[in-house]
Amino acid sequence: MALMVGLMAGCTTVKYEAPPLPAVDEAPQLYVAPIEQKYNLQVGDALAIRSYFDSQLNQEVVVRPDGRISVLLVGEMLVTGTTPEDLASKIKAAYRPLVGDTDLTVAVTRTSGMNVYLSGEVKVPSLLQMDGDLTLLQAIARAGGTLASANTGNVLLIRHRDDGGLQVSKVDLEKVLRNEASDVFLRRRDVIYVPKSDIAQAGQFVDQYINAIVPRFVQLQLGWSWNKSRVTNTNPVIQIQSP
Repeated sequence: MALMVGLMAGCTTVKYEAPPLPAVDEAPQLYVAPIEQKYNLQVGDALAIRSYFDSQLNQEVVVRPDGRISVLLVGEMLVTGTTPEDLASKIKAAYRPLVGDTDLTVAVTRTSGMNVYLSGEVKVPSLLQMDGDLTLLQAIARAGGTLASANTGNVLLIRHRDDGGLQVSKVDLEKVLRNEASDVFLRRRDVIYVPKSDIAQAGQFVDQYINAIVPRFVQLQLGWSWNKSRVTNTNPVIQIQSP
């Protein structure tokens, strides 16, 4: 008995109860395709710097992990957090003492941050490129759907806030599938985590802490059984026979 109590105590976890996602009437912006008013450059973005009247200034650059790019005749520039328009003005100001006033545009040819991440009880944990509007249900479908062990009533949506923090909300995917709740549109860098169901966690406990640790003859005396749908103990009395 002491052995079993010790094993159970070792499995104790602290659960975080995420608040449910607000309803449509409370936060309608969550249920329409997001449109960002401005785009701030970030690490990994590919940029095309173009001048119509001075083609020698044309160049292709990629924002490095330190947030900087190398600009012809100018050198290093920190660009993360600025918009393409602001960067074009900054480069034109740097060129003015060298080549005079010139036309210049900065175009983002590839973005690195337009991704969402899926983890947990999905068939293919994935990093998905957002090549258009994408909802939570569509993202899970692109990841092959959920596993039989998934708790689809408590899917976690983890979103980056503008202040740098994280917002964690719970989505009842079963209600979405039954058309009792609206599907939510995802934003770049969203993380979707599908947890295990209680029965799957119980099965994992049996496999890791009973089957792997408790000797087989003790298991038989305990009366534990596992049939992939429930865990039962048919014999509440522990009897351990001497070898």
